[in-house]
Amino acid sequence: MLVRFLGTAASEGIPNPFCNCKICTLAREQGGKNVRSRASVMVDDCIQIDMSPEWSAQLTREGLSARGVHTTLFTHTHPDHFNVGEFVSRCVNFGYNIDSPMYVFGNDCAIKGAFNALDGLGGDRFVLKVVAPFMSFEHMGYTITPILANHARMELCYNYIIQKDGRTFLYGLDSGYLPECSFEFLAKYTIDLAVFECTYADYIEGVKSDNHLNFASLFAQCKRLRDMGVLTEHSKVYASHVSHSSAMTHEEIEQRVKDCGIEVAFDGLKLNV
Repeated sequence: MLVRFLGTAASEGIPNPFCNCKICTLAREQGGKNVRSRASVMVDDCIQIDMSPEWSAQLTREGLSARGVHTTLFTHTHPDHFNVGEFVSRCVNFGYNIDSPMYVFGNDCAIKGAFNALDGLGGDRFVLKVVAPFMSFEHMGYTITPILANHARMELCYNYIIQKDGRTFLYGLDSGYLPECSFEFLAKYTIDLAVFECTYADYIEGVKSDNHLNFASLFAQCKRLRDMGVLTEHSKVYASHVSHSSAMTHEEIEQRVKDCGIEVAFDGLKLNV
């Protein structure tokens, strides 16, 4: 599987357009890996996980289109992940020469939100399906499994396990320290690529942080998964969903996490699983 990181920032993006902190100022002045758009990834250029507010621009930046995207997975409905208005551009009289539907999977809030955004324009160009946590389903040659995250209180938030050709990818943003039921479920997996978040960095303390991970909880979560055998010496682990509030550059985060066997994602990064 090919995993493309279209965006790797937390909700504000880097630079935050309203912010004059050290990191936002540096990102404006120097660019490079310190410039981050809101988080989303593509798998094999056909499965989209979350749609950021910059999604269309992210595709253009990478020289891509969404014509081959047949599936969208939503983790939850916070606005930095749920730019569902993009779907209108795929509707009749907005997008042309489209002869197959897009399948959209998510929790009940996400599917209701997608239905409302389409406002009757979707026709046969969308198939909307609610999926339940820990219930795997086969789809277009992939096995997809949502697991529970420890994030928002008003909806069930998901992380996703995607499997194909004997390889396993875990996308775990906006997770907080995973709930026990998710650790128990993951025990039967061996993960080839895991993407976790480091949103809170060092500015929120505590090993089992809710809502988002800090460095302490990221390290603790990875250690627990390694002790369980879910992550092995062959597993690749990347940190994403970076916030300017960390007050750390890309290189500084790399130095902070490298001793724990973690690398840092950046916009435009491509990985083969």
